[in-house]
Amino acid sequence: MNLRLAIFALAAKYELSPAATAKFQRLANLGAQPPALSEKLTIGMAVLGAALGGFGILLWIAANWESLPRFGKFALLQSTLACMLVGAWRRPSARLPLSLLGFLTCGGLFAYFGQTYQTGADPWQLFALWAALTLPLCLGVRHDALWTAWTLVGLTAALLWSQTPAGVSWQRSPYQSSLGSWVPAIAMAFAFRFAPKDKPGAGLWPMRLCMIYATIGLGWTAVWSLFNDDSKGVYPIALITVVGMIYAFSQRRMFDVFVISALGLAANVLLVSALAKLLLNGVSEGLTLAILILGGLAASLLAGTVKLILHLLRAQSKEHLA
Repeated sequence: MNLRLAIFALAAKYELSPAATAKFQRLANLGAQPPALSEKLTIGMAVLGAALGGFGILLWIAANWESLPRFGKFALLQSTLACMLVGAWRRPSARLPLSLLGFLTCGGLFAYFGQTYQTGADPWQLFALWAALTLPLCLGVRHDALWTAWTLVGLTAALLWSQTPAGVSWQRSPYQSSLGSWVPAIAMAFAFRFAPKDKPGAGLWPMRLCMIYATIGLGWTAVWSLFNDDSKGVYPIALITVVGMIYAFSQRRMFDVFVISALGLAANVLLVSALAKLLLNGVSEGLTLAILILGGLAASLLAGTVKLILHLLRAQSKEHLA
């Protein structure tokens, strides 16, 4: 529960005066520094340093590509990976950044292996193997940052699979491409949301990343189908799915204002796109009037969406206080 929202909700519930509300905020220490700011800042800097360090290792290898022998490249990547994992095991205080460095180095090792031996494996297979082999690492460390990186790799594998000859191509069949686009993302989002917090240790951000990925996939596929060929009914399916997700994430157990806002924006884009096709398709005269009408309708939809999100936010705050 957000402390700021709880204070405002209590002040509105008991109709406190402005002076009483200000005193209430001072008693709640609302203007003070967040208690966990130092810890979160330290973790954030460590994660950023690990990400930049892993990226630097890969760039250094790329810069010295011609001077290093094949054995030296493999030895460097493998020794770096082993050192990071052993360090994460032996140094709990540095477990997160070292694990993230190991995660990134593992990806670099697979990429170099695929380029060196030309095994014929599709890119999605390398990403899937990367995700599968680093899953125990994520389960062992149990932190949001590592799960977010792992989610990005897993969703990339699913998307690349959908674009291979063994999968499907969204350019030929946008409906079937959902198997590698928003369907896995939504499934992973629900898995993260309903998983016990003490088991995987994943917080809100992996789930939010999945829903952002699913929202972009739904919106892109629906708009492309709408303006090209919607004979298979992709647009209405996508719109119904977005509305269904808005309903699901408006429930108490699933509620997340970040996800609701992203889904609301997607619903606006889909509805405005349909209105644009309806009003502007084949229009040669009265184009200015059609654009003005479209702009007014788009602004009204956006205002209604913001009002709905605020209503849901207030309703959730009241339920927490009840």
